[in-house]
Amino acid sequence: MESCLAQSCAAVQGNSPLIFHQLIQTLLVSQCTLSSPIDYPPNRKDDILNNPDPFDFIIVGGGTAGSVVASRLSENPNWRVLLVEAGGYPSALSDVPALLLFLQNTPEDYAYEVEYQEGMCLGTATKKCKWGKGKVLGGSSVLNAMIHIHGNDKDFDSWAELGNDGWGYQDVLPYFKKSESYSPEFIAKFGDKYVGSSGQINIRDYNYTDSGIENIFMEAVQERGFPILDYLNGEQYIGFGRSQGTLDNGRRVSAAKAYLSPVKDRKNLFVVTSTRADRILMEGNKAVGVRLTFTDDKSVDLKASKEVIISAGSIATPQVLMLSGIGPRQHLDELGIPCVADLPVGKNLQDHLMWLGVNLEYLNKSGVTKTPKDYLDSAYTYLMHNKGEFISTGGINFVGFVNLEDPNSRYPSIQFHHVPIPRGDIFILEAVLNSMGFSKELQAEFAKFTPDRDTFMVCPTLLKPKSIGEIKLRSTSPSDRVKIWANYLDSEEDIATMLKTVEFLKSLEATEVMKKYGIKLRHLPIPGCKEFAPDSMEYWECNLRHTTATVYHPVGTARMGPAGDPAAVVDAKLKVHGIQGLRVIDASIMPIITSGNTNSPTLMIAEKGADMIKKEWSSKDEL
Repeated sequence: MESCLAQSCAAVQGNSPLIFHQLIQTLLVSQCTLSSPIDYPPNRKDDILNNPDPFDFIIVGGGTAGSVVASRLSENPNWRVLLVEAGGYPSALSDVPALLLFLQNTPEDYAYEVEYQEGMCLGTATKKCKWGKGKVLGGSSVLNAMIHIHGNDKDFDSWAELGNDGWGYQDVLPYFKKSESYSPEFIAKFGDKYVGSSGQINIRDYNYTDSGIENIFMEAVQERGFPILDYLNGEQYIGFGRSQGTLDNGRRVSAAKAYLSPVKDRKNLFVVTSTRADRILMEGNKAVGVRLTFTDDKSVDLKASKEVIISAGSIATPQVLMLSGIGPRQHLDELGIPCVADLPVGKNLQDHLMWLGVNLEYLNKSGVTKTPKDYLDSAYTYLMHNKGEFISTGGINFVGFVNLEDPNSRYPSIQFHHVPIPRGDIFILEAVLNSMGFSKELQAEFAKFTPDRDTFMVCPTLLKPKSIGEIKLRSTSPSDRVKIWANYLDSEEDIATMLKTVEFLKSLEATEVMKKYGIKLRHLPIPGCKEFAPDSMEYWECNLRHTTATVYHPVGTARMGPAGDPAAVVDAKLKVHGIQGLRVIDASIMPIITSGNTNSPTLMIAEKGADMIKKEWSSKDEL
């Protein structure tokens, strides 16, 4: 392998625009050190077709939640469990933390595009925001930034206050802990009151950070009275610090790797990949199975004797439900789909909106300009020695939480995601901007500053949006993509909250440490905003409408709530109202979005959902 890598590095000449393709090739020829399909449960399509006996449980969606549920239910050797995933197996590249943005627009990404919304996503090439979503075993846990944040106690207590018994913070904390395995060193230092030490998914430090600008930024926020947090899943919710993530030994730990790889040889666990779930099979108001279509367009109806579980995520879960006649009656009638249950499926769509056009700039006198060859050197170091910048995500794990409306509150309204762009590092900049679908014209304005100055993207993220979106079917065909209305910034309150972050950053700009290093807030010359005076509020709102994007956290489209709640799709046991034998277990059940990255809460929901199923059916089986 070493000689192969050496040949790949030697092939690079000058500043070839093909440099990153050559890097990818270098990784591909070395994938024996990375993940492969043999690390996961095999595709048992032939077994299923040869023996179409009913399963006990059929789980639609092999993403974060589905991987957990399938693993937990198949712990009972007497239950036949089928897990259906539309995508394939994780690629070797997905193992590499630093390459997360380069997984966008690959076969592992659904690469959705939201519907046009006037005054939003103006900086994209199509004037429509892009939404990445994992189309792969492990789902978005294979594509995400691996940041592991629970949220805060108020998030979950608010769910319970809406009538969802058993979903308060003290109720769900055991399931967070059940899912995760923090290192012995972390537990020895901080204890296990709020985190787990023996769960399925390893949570570790990112281990490599070029921390110069981060340390300066932390000094600045401390000067303004904000604490620096040793870790982010404790009892303090306001402050800045470096998060831990779902990674270990320089490799991503997806839900599929954590939950399915260890049980890949279970005889009672059947996994089918590259297989579409078209609709739920119904007998009256009871779910009895699922219709599947394979890549050869062959369809088959499979039965479930106990339950069908939809874990397809906040975009595909409402699609499957509505195609099965479970959804808003008026919308189903428009498409000629017989309505089995009139429920607000697809409503209550919430997402965290991130603003990439708020940048700090400075002359880093100790920095070294990056060249394309540096990336091949880094790839070599990573593959041969498991060290260097490829074991991390370029500083994205440095985050902050503030409440700018109420400085005395314990609970944040804004999260900051930070992206350092070293001088000359055009590849990282392009990766970030391409992943959001920004136009070439806008990208060129960002890139003008890169040759001679370091950039620190300080990306304010709206944690509790008042603007609510919706998902609808495009047609009755399961192969057609749904219509996604994000409705970003529909609420004036959301706009005001985001614009407050500019004043916050100006206050940091005035700190002694920022002045010492000459760090300034950049006024990006955005096409479409040049009519406004730089630094005017009109300019900043224009900037906001051009350079905001998803941070990949859609939730809420099959909202949890008690019977009689007109906004609810599932009850507190995650059973679909009015339907027997059907549950939804994924992020779509969240009534209100959590205050942080959503992968960890999704793991918790799946652990709790699987536990409820096991308790219910184990007692029934005993009878």
